[in-house]
Amino acid sequence: MSVPALKAMERAQAAGGRLVDLTRREGRGLTQVCPWDLVETIGQEPEDRAAAAWIVADEIMRARTDLDNRAYQLWRDSVLVGTPLAGLDHAHVLLYAGPVFEANDPTGVTGYVGEWLWYLSTRDLAPEPGRSVEILDPPSSTVTDSGPDGLLIHRVPGSDLGFVFRLWEMKKFTAETTKPSDTIRKAWQQLNDWGARYLGQISWGGRELAPDTRGFVSSMARQWVEAKESSNGGVSVALDAADTPATAFDRSHKHFTTHTHDGALQGMVVAIDDLEDFAKTVRGYVWSAL
Repeated sequence: MSVPALKAMERAQAAGGRLVDLTRREGRGLTQVCPWDLVETIGQEPEDRAAAAWIVADEIMRARTDLDNRAYQLWRDSVLVGTPLAGLDHAHVLLYAGPVFEANDPTGVTGYVGEWLWYLSTRDLAPEPGRSVEILDPPSSTVTDSGPDGLLIHRVPGSDLGFVFRLWEMKKFTAETTKPSDTIRKAWQQLNDWGARYLGQISWGGRELAPDTRGFVSSMARQWVEAKESSNGGVSVALDAADTPATAFDRSHKHFTTHTHDGALQGMVVAIDDLEDFAKTVRGYVWSAL
């Protein structure tokens, strides 16, 4: 990490404190069956990249510690001061950071950071007219979870069921021997083959949901099997900015064939200058407390 965490945090706060404040989003392929959004970083200075990496690291640890605010504050204070934790404090924070970051696995960490780039880029969007976000969960707490990568449920008053949802599959593209279109194709095929099973793996029993929300989520797997217009799919790919495709998702409907209604498919490309190095910086901020 060339930029200390404190300086990265200050730069992030000056920009607005959210990932969307450091990225630009543009709609592409609007006449395609599967339109897509390009999300790309707008600051080229090291401090801007560091600010974005700090936001991702901080959001990850805030979510991973969840209700354990003591662990979050121990981690955050340690990173910003620049003094690693020791003893019981070290052991306490390691419980949350270790499962993803302890192995220092570039492949796993890059994929995990890619999921967070999708989540933060989606969470802080301005509200869409006529709908509101009902449920959007952070990414899984592990890098090996075989369940759904992302699920977004909107409340849509006046629609048939009162809600719509989109099940997202996330991938990273860092290979030199393939093309982004190959990664996109595989993601759609995976969603086509396993989408219903992913929905069946989600546990809702312990959640406090409004009665109408509970009724909707209880039928999502069936909605998917029946390809209802309330059920939709999405694919997000994180990649190096240099690999950003001029066109993308134009053949998605050839690989995701279960849902054919208007709006059933949506794509996203998140372009970061040197994605793997960016993920390494995120890990560096997380791990500097340990």
